[in-house]
Amino acid sequence: MRFKTSIAAAALLAAGATGAAAQQPVNATRTTSATGAVEVHAVDGRIRVVGGGGNQVQVTGTLGSPDDRLEVEDDEGTVVVRVVMPGERVRERVRSRGRDVKMGMEGQHAGGGRGADLLVRIPMRNSVEVQAVSADIDVQGVDGTTEVQTVSGSVHVAGGRAREITAASRSGEIDVTADADRVEATSVSGTVRVGGSVRDHVEANSVSGEVNVTAAAGEVEAGSVSGSVTVAAMRGRAEVHSVSGDVRVSGRGLSGEFQTVSGSVVLTGDLARGADLELTTHSGSVTLALAPGASAEVQVNTFSGDISADYRGARVSRESRREAKITVGGGDARVAVHTFSGDVKLTGR
Repeated sequence: MRFKTSIAAAALLAAGATGAAAQQPVNATRTTSATGAVEVHAVDGRIRVVGGGGNQVQVTGTLGSPDDRLEVEDDEGTVVVRVVMPGERVRERVRSRGRDVKMGMEGQHAGGGRGADLLVRIPMRNSVEVQAVSADIDVQGVDGTTEVQTVSGSVHVAGGRAREITAASRSGEIDVTADADRVEATSVSGTVRVGGSVRDHVEANSVSGEVNVTAAAGEVEAGSVSGSVTVAAMRGRAEVHSVSGDVRVSGRGLSGEFQTVSGSVVLTGDLARGADLELTTHSGSVTLALAPGASAEVQVNTFSGDISADYRGARVSRESRREAKITVGGGDARVAVHTFSGDVKLTGR
């Protein structure tokens, strides 16, 4: 059974009213289950979703125009919150997990309104999906699966113990700090940051923005075309890449592939026993800073760069001016380093 609450404008603007007076207050509540689902759809403005106790979804705040209306629907167990604007026509799309997702609706506020400013309180164990075009989105304290998408707004997700978090923006920044099993964070031109603790897998990507993963994570895939990529507190395998930015990775039990074309590669920490690592750059330098007691065989290949090793106890075997094998400890981990014109240095942490 489908129920619907519609809150329309109570009055038009009086003569001489300010732009702030055009904003329309809203307050709507819908009862749901403690483990239900919530969807929020808006065009512009700001959306805040906060997880808490109880079994109600409460929406408070303001709409951007007297002509807008708030709809709160109970659709077969999913509470759908939607800001409806007059003259909605355009549909935006972003990519999420390999599929097209419609990004709400688009209209125009008369007089250049500021858009909706909504606070949506939900039971903390609910899953939540938020879609917008140009709204900034903030989700806090939600334990259920969280999916957030906006075209030009920023996305912030914090707190909670979500099983899975997906955050995407075309031109806004992404900032996720949470306790989760999996995190996927993507922006085209914005900075992407992922912190907290991620037990399984982090995927963080930007085209022209920087990517910073400080989460204690099991596996990481991180990349940027023109921005630098930094991965810290790693404790497993990583695949990190950039075209013109630097790649910096630190942690323990490291393994994986680390690549850039014109930037430098810096790897700091200890290596997983028996791990395979590949560090590649064309014109940048490569620095491998190993923890005390490391055990690795490092095979270096460079066309015109210098090769040096000041790690205590390192044994260097020159195969040619362009190639060298550096062994530390028992040589358990296998590291391949490739650079065309950059220098290669093996040092202690």
